[in-house]
Amino acid sequence: MIRFHLASVLKKKGWTPYRLSQETGLTVPTAYRLADPKLEFGRFTADTLDRLCAALEVQPGDLLEYVPTRSRKRRG
Repeated sequence: MIRFHLASVLKKKGWTPYRLSQETGLTVPTAYRLADPKLEFGRFTADTLDRLCAALEVQPGDLLEYVPTRSRKRRG
């Protein structure tokens, strides 16, 4: 499972999702959806990740964390 830490990064910077949308060019609904720590997101593009990293001046690892789950079987 991938955990998304955008909400905590925004809080540390004192940014709102609205400001995030202004800085990144993402739509306001998208910024709010991505910033909601309770919502699980399906996917987003590398372009979105690039915009977030550039605007927030962070590395992808500051936003994303891989947490292994026992229920998943490895493909191979």
